[in-house]
Amino acid sequence: MRRTISLIFIQFLMLYSIGQDGITFHPPVKIPIYLSGNFGEIRSDHFHSGIDIKTQGTIGHHVFSIDDGYISRIKVQTNGYGKSIYITHPNGFTSVYGHLDRYRDDIAAYVNSMQYKQQSHMVDLYLKQETFPLERGEFIAYSGNTGGSSGPHLHFEIRSSSNQHPTNVLNYNFDIKDRVAPRFHSLHLYPMDNRSHLNGKSEKFSIRVVKDNGIYTIPYGTKIDGSGTLGISVEVFDYLDGASNRCGVHTLEMYVDNKLSYSHVMDEFSFSETRYINAHTDYEERIRSGIKAHRLHRLPNDRLRIYNKSVDNQALVVDESRRYPIRIVATDVAGNSSVLEFSIQGSNETVAVPDTDTGNVTTMKYNKANSFEEGPVRVDIPANALYQNMDFTFSISPQADGSLTPFYHIASREVPVHSSYTLSIKSPSIDPTLYKKLLLISHNDDNEVESAGGEYRDGAVVAKLRNFGEYSVALDTIAPEIIPLNNSKRGDYSGRKQLRFTILDDLSGIENYEGYIDNQWALFEYDPKSNLLLYKFDLKRITKGSAHELELYVVDKKGNVNLLHTTFNW
Repeated sequence: MRRTISLIFIQFLMLYSIGQDGITFHPPVKIPIYLSGNFGEIRSDHFHSGIDIKTQGTIGHHVFSIDDGYISRIKVQTNGYGKSIYITHPNGFTSVYGHLDRYRDDIAAYVNSMQYKQQSHMVDLYLKQETFPLERGEFIAYSGNTGGSSGPHLHFEIRSSSNQHPTNVLNYNFDIKDRVAPRFHSLHLYPMDNRSHLNGKSEKFSIRVVKDNGIYTIPYGTKIDGSGTLGISVEVFDYLDGASNRCGVHTLEMYVDNKLSYSHVMDEFSFSETRYINAHTDYEERIRSGIKAHRLHRLPNDRLRIYNKSVDNQALVVDESRRYPIRIVATDVAGNSSVLEFSIQGSNETVAVPDTDTGNVTTMKYNKANSFEEGPVRVDIPANALYQNMDFTFSISPQADGSLTPFYHIASREVPVHSSYTLSIKSPSIDPTLYKKLLLISHNDDNEVESAGGEYRDGAVVAKLRNFGEYSVALDTIAPEIIPLNNSKRGDYSGRKQLRFTILDDLSGIENYEGYIDNQWALFEYDPKSNLLLYKFDLKRITKGSAHELELYVVDKKGNVNLLHTTFNW
């Protein structure tokens, strides 16, 4: 028995090794493969877990299974991957196909039946091996633009079936040409404490880099003097043939005094750790300027598996009056590499940092639970919700934009939060019948009011949040809007293929929708990015050439309901 288990394990390791080095798959599409995104690319709060294949700006291209296997999962959601298919293969991998426009007919019929059975557009279906067995190269669906997609493309992943970790698709010998080396764009250095400085200041130093004789460097005449513990981050992207899109690099290394001091490789990660991207990147710079820069040291509570364990991956310590040569190397999967070189003139002198009024400051340890309470506000941050120790600040600004309380500034938007913390703000006196309509609001990057969620509880509005910033209490008593798009004179839809509506909510957001035709549940599909709700006429469900009654309910996250009740002919 032990021998059998050992043989199975050895076979699995061999298959995994082949998959990394020599296995070839059938391409997921038959058009030439050009990428708009690659594995490990920096996205908002996560690393990109696959590749984005361009589909020539259109939907409807055939999508194929890359190998023998069976459909093990089908998921339909309004965001995320939209309509997607997961295929389990006998070689230890699972392939994923996202943002599909529609499934092939028999798969579509199965999904449709399950949607009606569950009375939900959104379904997450796990299938048995015999339901949809597949052969290598078998047609499964049409490419699309559903879910959180910002344009027509196919999102494609290869995961390890044993743990569902996404792996780097570019390691698997697809015909994807890459003869372009990564490009460095900017360099950022910053003092890590009040005893450190750059060019005599305690401020961050950022500069665009230039290319000189094939090497990236800082502009001629630029001096960098430093002392103490210094952080370094770089904005660097990979580029592939046939596309100008900025993609993620495969490996990134930093050498100080010709010794490797930092190294990461982007080959695999788990979905449970992908939010650690906010520790990996220069989060402050991204919030301030939108620049996506890799931090070249590891924060204390950064638990990503991508770092080279044989390297310290610590921030640079400048404690001698000498030149510190620094070389940063970025490499893509195809082996193309680029180098950024510069130096820091070190000093062992300290620079007096002037005192500044930072308001109410409390030092919080990342590995301990932390609480703060002042007036109507309480903040509870669990242990390991932060990536490093934080000087917590608190301030207040006046009511605005219909808020019921002042805006309370909780720490800084430039400080990332890994797991949820709890914010509680006492509610002002209002009619108790409106308690369930209370929520927290904030402002987005365009200074527009947006919901931060929350519920009334024991005299306060309480929310679980994953961002610091400014928050206030507000009311949402306005029901969503339902706007017919393809109105027909006298309600005659003969010859039409669908009913279309725009649904909008002014604050808390759409929570749910239900459509009934002739008192029977009907499948309405919702696309949040276009605020579109549609029903495709279905001969199996309603009778053609007759009058029909429609009831459409749309509910926001505070329970405000709008009902559209009408009749139509089809």
